Order: sequence, then structure tokens, then C-alpha cells
Amino acid sequence: MDSMDLNDAGAEASDGGVRVQRALWRHWGTPAGIYGTIVYASVVAASSGGATDQADALHVLVFTLVSIVVFWLAHVYSTALGFHADDDSVRGRIVDSLRHALFESSGMLEAAVVPSIPLLLAALGILPAEVGVFVSLWLTVLLLALLGYLVFLIRGRSVLVCLTGALVTGLFGFVVIALKTTLQH
Repeated sequence: MDSMDLNDAGAEASDGGVRVQRALWRHWGTPAGIYGTIVYASVVAASSGGATDQADALHVLVFTLVSIVVFWLAHVYSTALGFHADDDSVRGRIVDSLRHALFESSGMLEAAVVPSIPLLLAALGILPAEVGVFVSLWLTVLLLALLGYLVFLIRGRSVLVCLTGALVTGLFGFVVIALKTTLQH
């Protein structure tokens, strides 16, 4: 049976392309990364109603980044609580649990990098606020679809299965956009 951990350092790679995909997956494609991308898009959607100028874009960016950090801290804490290290010392168990939790949860923070770029550009006045929000949200859909595609590709599945994975994962971001459009317009 296949391991569920696509970040397993001992996982075999059949060629260079798979090694590159696994390296990218290690940084973006964790469950926490996918969850973080969805949370990030949801907070952007919820906080961006009526964003029309630089100040609004800055508010959305700051609110979203603070929110994702809070969600990340909660994820680190809950993961550390759920991870039971085998060390005999209390200090060793705490350090091992935190190390494990930080590694497992890092994808939540990394998920915010790409969709923050258009919001930053809008906050700097390079893009209109509405465009920054729009591009940020659609980037999350694209990232989710890419992650959905890669998880199946790394497992050696057919292109059809990979595309189905991309569609299903990308739909999470699309639902966020649909909810924003429905509730704020």
C-alpha cells in the first residue's frame, strides 16, 4: 500500500522530474498547505468587500496575513499536541513535538506567499485594489488546481486522474470566489 506521506524523505524517485516534483511538494503540497491556501482565499474574500483604493488593499493584505499567522499558530499548537514523541524526557518530547508540528504546518504560511503578491502590488498602488483582490483569489484557484494535479502525478497516476484531481482541488477556491460574489454583490 502506498504511503500517505508524500514528503517522506525515503520515498523513491524514478527520475529527475519526480525528484523536482517531490521537492516542490515538500514546500507547497502538504495538507496544511492546501488548507492554508483555502483559508487564505476565504479571508481575502471575506475581508475585501468594497476594496477600492490602496488603503483598502493594505487593510486586506494585513488582515489576511495576520489571520493566516493565527491559523498557522493554532495548527502548530494542535499538531504538537497530537504528536507524541518517544523521548523519555519532557523537554525532549516538547522539542520533538514542536519540530514535527513546525515542519507539518509550514505549508500554511507558504500558501500565503504567491496570492499575497497582487495584494501587495495593490497596496503599493501598482494595481487597482479590485484587480489585486481578483488576481489573488484566482491565483489561489490556480495553486489549488496545480497541487491537486501534482499529488496524483507524483503517485504515477494517469493524466485523466491528475486532471480530475486538479479540477476537484481547484473547485475549493472557485467555491470561495462564488461565495464572495454571491454574498458581496
